[in-house]
Amino acid sequence: MENQTKKEDRRVRRTRKLLTQALTELMQHKQVKEITVRELTDLADMNRGTFYLYYKDIYDMLESIEDGMFQALNDILQRHEKENLVKQIEPVLRDILDFIEENQEMVRVLLSPHGDMNFLHRLNDVLREKCLQYIRRVSPDEEETSFDYHYSFIVFGTAGLIRAWVNRNCAEPAEQIARLAGKMIQADSLA
Repeated sequence: MENQTKKEDRRVRRTRKLLTQALTELMQHKQVKEITVRELTDLADMNRGTFYLYYKDIYDMLESIEDGMFQALNDILQRHEKENLVKQIEPVLRDILDFIEENQEMVRVLLSPHGDMNFLHRLNDVLREKCLQYIRRVSPDEEETSFDYHYSFIVFGTAGLIRAWVNRNCAEPAEQIARLAGKMIQADSLA
């Protein structure tokens, strides 16, 4: 029975992977609202019934993919929660960049003009809350207004750097980009 479960799990993972690859490919050329289940399943070479075993519609599928990405991001941030991120930002950046590199095709389309703006807003909200929690812990006297400006500068600068890196097909090693981002963030922190 256990072997049967592993086989099914492998088949489920493979099916979801094929659907995700097809969605990623379609989102390179179209907005999500323009993609049909038929078009997606034809590209993935499976029938629509298989799609509906896992998802209600394209939006449900995209939300599921995004939820998985946010869970992975949250896991990364939790692993580094106790570290002094002001002094050692590179390890968390490296882990985030490794994750982005592993998922670069989906990240690229989510950050593209055809991407999901809700994903970007949600990402911003998650990162802002994590940063605010950290700042409150290490620097409780920091004013929220000052934090907002500092946060915006760092996050949008880092997001731009990541977008450029992803658009270059992650040509440089994640460690190199993490080091570069870390230097920029620390330079801002010292100003």
